[in-house]
Amino acid sequence: MINKPFISVSIKTLNEAECIEKTIDSIRQQLTDYPHKIIVADSLSTDNTQQLASDKGVTVVSLTQPSDRCCGVGHQLGYLYSEGEFLLLMDGDMELEKGFIDNAVAFLTEHPEYAGVAGTVEMDDATNYEFKSRKQRLHKIYPVGDSDHLGGGGLYRRSAIEKIGYLTNRNLHAYEEAELGMRLLDAGYKLHRLDIPYFSHTSHNMPTFKLLKYRWRSGYHQAPGELLRSAWGKPYLRNALKMVKNEVVFLLYLLFLFIAILTFDLDVIGLALLPLIAFIILKTLKNRSLKSGIQSVINLSVLSVGLLKGLSHPVRDPMTPPDSKVIHE
Repeated sequence: MINKPFISVSIKTLNEAECIEKTIDSIRQQLTDYPHKIIVADSLSTDNTQQLASDKGVTVVSLTQPSDRCCGVGHQLGYLYSEGEFLLLMDGDMELEKGFIDNAVAFLTEHPEYAGVAGTVEMDDATNYEFKSRKQRLHKIYPVGDSDHLGGGGLYRRSAIEKIGYLTNRNLHAYEEAELGMRLLDAGYKLHRLDIPYFSHTSHNMPTFKLLKYRWRSGYHQAPGELLRSAWGKPYLRNALKMVKNEVVFLLYLLFLFIAILTFDLDVIGLALLPLIAFIILKTLKNRSLKSGIQSVINLSVLSVGLLKGLSHPVRDPMTPPDSKVIHE
């Protein structure tokens, strides 16, 4: 019998009591033939996520400082407690699909030049604009074939992560997989998305504007600026700019519009508003909804303004481990 590789699974969580048990169960079902370690890396949940995960008998580790909370710190925390040849990255609202692990391990075993592999994604019916939009763009967000990053996580070769120094950047409130992909490609590795199911995802069910407010308070919308700042002076800065080009372009437009308004010239202001009106019309026609068109502009505006905030956000050394503690082993 061929020895199976050891797989560590990092599940990042923040208030995932509703789904965490299903996430753990789905992973265990697919790892029965593999030596493994399941790690719930929690960002100080205020619900009973930690207790539910502990009751499942997995390793549970937690941040100790609320100020450390962000998307990028979760899997880095899990990585610090991991072991083995491969790392599987999951969120606490995902369920691992049958057959992915076997195919992913086989791919990485046969292709040593690849650092990571993922698969296709299934989403439930979203109720708010952000997740409806994400579901419409699944084929663009998670393209099959060779990729510049693996959004949503994947199975990674541990030796590749050790070569680049850290797994995910603890400074990022989003785009952590994109930044990881940039560093891996810069180190000479490749990434691939198989045309097989990887996970199914449970969407946030907050109303659109409540979710927008939550994202702003959590720092999520400053992520475009944080990504650019993390890539400043690096060979992959151009790739980072490409990743957030929509936010950059719209921010420049908002600055132009602001300057036009300061002229108090109605003709100049009207001319400056034309691109915005055209954008709303295009989005309305595409989504067959004026409401969606307006929501799209509001969402992009918040992201663009957040870009400025992210550029000025204090940066910590991503190699420095966040303060943490073990809840259950």
